[in-house]
Amino acid sequence: MFLRAFVNRFLAPAASSYWELLLISSEILSTRVPGVVVECGCFKGGSTATLSVACKKAGRVLNVFDSFCGLPEPTAEDQSHLVLSDSEIHRYKKGAFAASLHTVKETVSKHGAIESCRFWPGYFEDTLLNFQEQVAVAFCDVDLVESLKTCIKHLWPLMADGAALFSHEAHHLEVAKFFHNDAWWEQELGQKAPGLIGAGSGLGLGFRKTRHGYYGSCLGLARKNPPITRISDENLS
Repeated sequence: MFLRAFVNRFLAPAASSYWELLLISSEILSTRVPGVVVECGCFKGGSTATLSVACKKAGRVLNVFDSFCGLPEPTAEDQSHLVLSDSEIHRYKKGAFAASLHTVKETVSKHGAIESCRFWPGYFEDTLLNFQEQVAVAFCDVDLVESLKTCIKHLWPLMADGAALFSHEAHHLEVAKFFHNDAWWEQELGQKAPGLIGAGSGLGLGFRKTRHGYYGSCLGLARKNPPITRISDENLS
């Protein structure tokens, strides 16, 4: 698995780094939570190729959701994101990150395990309506907060307790804030926001260059109803 992920780093480049895909693959291979794996947003299929190999080894199906025609029209709030760790503004426009279904399938056929994949072409608000399988691991690389909201609204209720949801752009202020927006989560899903491990700078994989050094990543993690393994009773008096 490690070798395949490393080779794909050069043969099937992805928007996600080698370390990010290795972490998601590790979750797929190690989790005991029942269910399928979901990827929302696959670009040219580099990430799909690597994750499909992990799914094959784990005996799970990888459900791949993408419009295959790029991003939808961003809302006014989604046209630009603030990345504090980089002191940058990232801008988005309709059609960005477009790749055809044929291109993605070709990449996965060459460098992954396409037999473990099921493809769902179309915008998330249309395709996720027809998806009702239990989810063990989800990976959302959808760039726009509105697209992320659509994915969470449909996938979170399908996720088993302990299931992991990885989100790209965790270092974007708008994405980090969404996972702490109690009002939205309570209105749409009837629970408090789960928070995001890695919010603001990404999980500490240590290989993302920023203006302030090398640290973090683009990846964040939210886990549904994680088990409590320890209670710490601190006396600060």
